[in-house]
This record gives sequence, C-alpha cells and structure tokens, in this order.
Amino acid sequence: MMRRTIPALAAFLAVGTVAHAQTPAPTPAPAPVAPAVPVTEEGRKEAAALTEMIGVNKQSQQLIAIMRGQMIQLVMRAGNKPQDEATKIVDEVLMPDFMAQQNDLTNQIIDVWATNFTVDDLKGLRAFYNTPLGQKLIATLPAVTQQGMNAGQTWGQRIYQASIQKHKSELEARGLKF
Repeated sequence: MMRRTIPALAAFLAVGTVAHAQTPAPTPAPAPVAPAVPVTEEGRKEAAALTEMIGVNKQSQQLIAIMRGQMIQLVMRAGNKPQDEATKIVDEVLMPDFMAQQNDLTNQIIDVWATNFTVDDLKGLRAFYNTPLGQKLIATLPAVTQQGMNAGQTWGQRIYQASIQKHKSELEARGLKF
C-alpha cells in the first residue's frame, strides 16, 4: 500500500497552494496546455539559473520534509507503531532514498521549466525576479503557499466533517463507522 501512497502523496503535495472558499466552486475547464518547448542546452541552463534563483532546491527539501511527516503517519498506521518507532523507521529506511534522489527531483523541475518556457521567457522571468517586486515574491511566496495550504486543509476538514455528519446513516449502512 505504501508504494502506491507515496507517489500519490508526492503528486498531491507538489501541486502547491489550495484555494480557500466557503463553498466548493465548480471544477473549471482545464486550461489550454501550451505546446512543449524543445529543450535545448541553453534553455536548460536558463531554467537551472531561474530555479536556483527562486529556490527550487529549498522547495524540494521542504517537500521531502512534508512527505517525511506523512510517511511517519503511514508507517504508524501500517504497522501499528508508536510515533517514535515510526520516525526511526522512516529516518533510517526510507529517508536515505529520498535524500539521495533530491537532485533528481530538482533536475526534473528544471526540465519542467525548460519545456514550458522559451529561453527568452526564462530570461524575462529572471529579469523580473531581480526586481524589488520579484525579490518580494521570492521572499513571501513560501509563507503565502503555506497559508494557502493551511486554508485548504482547514476547508477540507470542515467539509469532510460536515459531509460525514450529513451522510452518517448512509455511510454506516455501507459498513463504515464514524
């Protein structure tokens, strides 16, 4: 089960911020996807410089730290282990693999940037991020992202609890206990 859960968790966590709303919004139509830009060495170099500037390596570390916390919870449930034992298992068995592959994650993100933006786009983004507003965005985006994720989590918990209460008898009839 854990093998399937971790990639799904990684994909979920990599999404970024979650919008906060009082009521669920209708699912928007998917945005048109721009055709992929052929990756050139210059494009990859510009993407690497941009991602370094905006702190993708630090974001990769933060993502892995978030995943570590989730893996500890999964190990606790999967093996009925206390938190300290689950933490030891995650840190000794699983985390070395994640840490050893962190550069791979960063390189994949660089490739994402390189395939979605032209060399001129990447240069323009780097120029923007060198402005005072760009620097402010770099400095505040982690806090804004965290606040958005917290808002999304709070929203999700609220909707989940209300939905459980609303459908309690139907869920119990299907063999679930809350």
